[in-house]
Amino acid sequence: KLKILSKHLRFSILSGLLLASAWPINGITLLIFFALIPLLIIEDEISRDKFDKKKTRIFFYSYLAFLIWNIATTWWIIYTTLPGAIFANIANSLFYSIVFILYSRVKRKIDVKAGSLFLITFWIAFEKFHLNWDFSWPWLNLGNVFSENVKIIQWYEYTGAFGGTLWILIINILLFTSYERYQQKRRLDRKSTRLNSSHVRTSR
Repeated sequence: KLKILSKHLRFSILSGLLLASAWPINGITLLIFFALIPLLIIEDEISRDKFDKKKTRIFFYSYLAFLIWNIATTWWIIYTTLPGAIFANIANSLFYSIVFILYSRVKRKIDVKAGSLFLITFWIAFEKFHLNWDFSWPWLNLGNVFSENVKIIQWYEYTGAFGGTLWILIINILLFTSYERYQQKRRLDRKSTRLNSSHVRTSR
């Protein structure tokens, strides 16, 4: 259990650092297409394991990742107001974690496809809502990550930054799905190898 905890902690930190490292200015934009994969892996492994407090653990790891992202990219708010900066980072991380927890719940209650569709839909809906209320903080809307690469987002004229968010989420989910299929194939291969070895020993 400690080994799994350590792995999930590393993956959570990695996801936060990838999100932060992709962000302008001077970020490596391509990293955004991989940034959520460690979090998706954590959620999937926790959902399938035999331990309790799944919601609490998923919330903790997602919150840590989003908090790292927030602090690393918006630390400069402290120059305007320290209490405001603390509140903005804590609250914004919480909002994204709630989105992720709801995704996990739908995924476990229905299936992976429904969960993925919900994640995309609710994330974009949250970003839209986040533009139009008292705690508005749109700087970390995913589609804004391309602000220094305007040549590849000319289509924002039609979709707005939400089109970029959609693109990012779809790529992350597709890559995660490919990773999971690979892992499932490896598990089946190992199981088949063990069964064959057992059969050979029994035959002897």
